[in-house]
Amino acid sequence: MVQSETTSASTTVVTIDRLQALRYRSEAERRGNTRQRHTNVMLLIDASGAGGQVLGVGEAQFRGRETGDRDSRSWDFLERALTVLHQRTIACDSRQAALGSITELMTVLTVLARDHERQFVPAWGLNRQSATRLAKVAAERVGLLEGTTPYAGTLFGVETALLDVAARALGISVAQLLSEESGAVTVVAPVVAGRSVSTTDLLDQLREARADSAPDRPVWLDFERSLNFEDSRERVRALVQAAAREEIDPRVVIRRALRLRDFARRGAFVREVERIVAGTSGAVEFTVAADLLGAEKRVSRRFRSRPQVVAGLRPAVAGGLLRAREVALRNAERGQGRLYLLDMDAGGPVALAALRQLAATLPGVHGVIAKPRDGHGTDLDPAGLGVHTPWEEIVEAVTDRLTVPAEDEITAGPQPNIYPEVPYLQPLGPNGTKGHMMERQALALGMSTVRFSKGAFYANDGVHPPLLFKWSRSPLSSASSLALCTHKEATRLRLGRAGVPVPKGRTFRNGDFDTARQFADLLGYPVVVKPAMGVRGIGVVAGISDRVELDVAFDQLRESKLGSQDFIVEKHIPGKDYRIVVIGDQVIAAILRDPASVVGDGVHNVAELMIRKNATRRLNPHLWGRPILYGAAAKYQLSRAGLTLESVPEAGQRVILSNTCSLSQGGDSVDVLDELHPSIKEACVAAVKAVPGLAFCGVDFLLEDHHKPLSEQEAGICELNAHAAIGNCEYPTYGTPRQVARTFMNEAVKRFDLNVAPEYAEHLSLRLVVRGRVNGVGYRRWMRRQAVEFGLTGWVRNISRRRVEVVLVGETVAVSALAAAAVLGPARSRPTSVTTEHVQPPDVDDFRSLRRAPQELMPSVR
Repeated sequence: MVQSETTSASTTVVTIDRLQALRYRSEAERRGNTRQRHTNVMLLIDASGAGGQVLGVGEAQFRGRETGDRDSRSWDFLERALTVLHQRTIACDSRQAALGSITELMTVLTVLARDHERQFVPAWGLNRQSATRLAKVAAERVGLLEGTTPYAGTLFGVETALLDVAARALGISVAQLLSEESGAVTVVAPVVAGRSVSTTDLLDQLREARADSAPDRPVWLDFERSLNFEDSRERVRALVQAAAREEIDPRVVIRRALRLRDFARRGAFVREVERIVAGTSGAVEFTVAADLLGAEKRVSRRFRSRPQVVAGLRPAVAGGLLRAREVALRNAERGQGRLYLLDMDAGGPVALAALRQLAATLPGVHGVIAKPRDGHGTDLDPAGLGVHTPWEEIVEAVTDRLTVPAEDEITAGPQPNIYPEVPYLQPLGPNGTKGHMMERQALALGMSTVRFSKGAFYANDGVHPPLLFKWSRSPLSSASSLALCTHKEATRLRLGRAGVPVPKGRTFRNGDFDTARQFADLLGYPVVVKPAMGVRGIGVVAGISDRVELDVAFDQLRESKLGSQDFIVEKHIPGKDYRIVVIGDQVIAAILRDPASVVGDGVHNVAELMIRKNATRRLNPHLWGRPILYGAAAKYQLSRAGLTLESVPEAGQRVILSNTCSLSQGGDSVDVLDELHPSIKEACVAAVKAVPGLAFCGVDFLLEDHHKPLSEQEAGICELNAHAAIGNCEYPTYGTPRQVARTFMNEAVKRFDLNVAPEYAEHLSLRLVVRGRVNGVGYRRWMRRQAVEFGLTGWVRNISRRRVEVVLVGETVAVSALAAAAVLGPARSRPTSVTTEHVQPPDVDDFRSLRRAPQELMPSVR
């Protein structure tokens, strides 16, 4: 792959060989620190030249109107941009030549961005889209919205990666590439002062921080656009009074002072702040920061007339470091005002490194305003951006991936199953499949349903009392049997009395680790540690071989979500983990559960292999919300193998990434029903019969070999899961899918003698009545968008202030999935119930939002 290439003028160049984009959820979003959706994209560029291979990294930021980006549009544009860059070259015989090459490439991409956005501009006419566009233009003119370059956040990330490649090829920093002179950089962490923080708490925070603040550096307060005019004014008044009493720093800069609906009053707010400050006798300086966005000319005039103005420049809004540098230098020439570089909300370490490199080249910039990040100091590294790909932060957060040239997600090991219904089920969110699959079967048999939440609904055949389902719980099993199976110790004792093989063990009170250590010594290693009432493999550590590993397991248990529970230490059975599903007196499904792992191909590192495998898991209805996680367990397993995320495993080498075989922790499922020995099936049925009232159960069996009889191997049942997830056997990673939900519903029909259709319907025509807060919250728009994406026909309309009617016609999988998602709706809605009934298919050929129904609906006859 490494090549040396020169032009006719003997100019050394690097050739872009491979490009990769990894879209991931921001750290703030994953931790629940923000309700807004902030999308970041890590860009990786592999280039080659005379000096060998060079890797550049950048970070694109999709921030809606702020950067001119939308998720789907920007992702499509990014793919086009990367395709254009493939096999392009960057001249690297000098910094001027490199900057010239990158400028030419970015000019091409900027034109491409405008062309790509033009296809989404509506034709001018008297329609709603045109009215929306006119309103946007008017808002930009008065300053309510700022005009931005199309896909500025995307261009910022691409340009950053190109600069990183060129700088590394030249053996210099990006700062040295941008300018021959660079200086020190000050990174200032803003103080959050939005609605979530009371004025009293804010004052206490500022009093405590005053001792650590630099005398020549103002304090930045971020109001987060969460306060109205009056509330912001009163907050400023309280802060100014405290500053006049010398309780807090007297120099304060306020950013994003007003909520968007009050943005037109920003001029009045600035004057109000000046009036409040003028009323004090102390040396108090409060300034409202101005943003250099698309309204650059307006802000520049303020610089000329008001030297005390503080302005912030966001390179992601400007469209890149080069464009931002031009703006900053132009304002520096005027010699007035204080300019800072601003990081975007929920920005990542690569974007922050880019801002620091840019700030080092701009003497007129007073610092970088960014939230502090661990592991990123003030000293710049010598090459490129000074940072490497932050695999630890993004590896489990990646939601989409593209490469140019394209490559398969999995190139080593077995090929997983791909299920086409995933797009229909994703609106249900994590665990949505578990709560939907039974309703799909009920609707396919002609029953009507009423859904109350993502997991709970009841089905009615019109003759018998309705049956209540919640996730995979149903009237087939009693409440007492569910409660008994939840307690692992009680289950183990009962199974032991029934003669079913179980591992030896004991339950200990929370925190009684000394006694547990003594018991493990008596029991003999290896042992297993797990919570007494655990779920999804949380806190479970198996294969513990000595006291050192036992203490590590105790630490992991304490740090888990179930760390406050009692816990079990039991003998580890050397074998593989199986989930065997029993309905009635029959074993209907069986899967082997392997721990989370990746298989090396000799090319990609562990992090890339995890991302590629997680991409295939997103094509599995049961696993798409259950990625391989990079937590304490993965770090422990990698350390045992002497590997890191950056390590490149040999071709065929399997790397274990979890302590357990739980699918929720990234494990794989392999169907083995047809290979299961009859004695194992008999033991599973006997175990379920040992619990009175239990008719559906997932038996967790540890076996050396599922082909061999129990009498010839060491084996044990470690758990009975009375509300086992249906989807793990319905959608195995590898092997034959089993129709668990259909068998489950058939058993319910048989047991309760339900009046249903003789065959499962492949197409449905349903009428939904959705109750709750569904008017004025975008519900009809959301429903229409989903129905059109699913290829359904019908309509949606308001029938009262708190009721919406939806008619859905199409394939059973798509129709039933959207019927289940109807109880969720868009973010602002609050549906309380969805009543679903069968109707004759109406005579429509598309899906529309209507004021009144175009025809009368007739009930469907089974």
